[in-house]
Amino acid sequence: MRLAANARSASLLLALLLALSARVRAQAPVPAAVRADGLAALVGGYAPGEEADVILRSDVELRARLALFSRGAGASAASANELAPSLLDATLAELVGEALIAREAQRVQVSSPSAADVQREKDRIVLMTGGRDRLGRLLDGIGAREGEIDAIARRRAVASAFLSANLEGAMVVTDGEIEQRYRAEAATFAGHDPTEARELIRARLAREALARNIERWVRVLRARTPVHIVASFKAS
Repeated sequence: MRLAANARSASLLLALLLALSARVRAQAPVPAAVRADGLAALVGGYAPGEEADVILRSDVELRARLALFSRGAGASAASANELAPSLLDATLAELVGEALIAREAQRVQVSSPSAADVQREKDRIVLMTGGRDRLGRLLDGIGAREGEIDAIARRRAVASAFLSANLEGAMVVTDGEIEQRYRAEAATFAGHDPTEARELIRARLAREALARNIERWVRVLRARTPVHIVASFKAS
């Protein structure tokens, strides 16, 4: 009788544990997409450590998908698995350039960007990707976090601060440049609010100016800063 009672108690306990486990699984949040990661490049050294800035493959892929999204690709297309090797290579070069600029800014003690400067860069990212909802869908689709966008905005703000301090007027976008681009790409902005379209053009021109000036500085800085490219995105 005692054995039978113990068996019934064990069965009841097992049933209770299984029911509780099922309930926990039902209440647990669905995990976000998982991104494969790995080392893409090191700036300032040839091994991970305090002296070297680390660029991850996930950093490269997120930036590349943001670029696709800002060019008009839908969330599903921008979140797709395949990214062109040429886009990934160009994106990695851009990230290396930003890291070099940031290191130089620290070396020469350029003033850190303000919170407003960082927010301005983040607002540009949001604008170029079509708004917070569209950006949120992209991040959800690839399993990224908004904190990664904050990090991108801060890196861009640091680069902008350095270039503004060293290249007077290089980061200024004039109303004339905006109007010229607006007229040249009128078909692209058909149906858009003119004010919103001009703000989008301003953000794009500022981003293009930043990229051009980073490229010039990178040629100088790479000559005296170790850069170790680990990832190869070229098609095999």
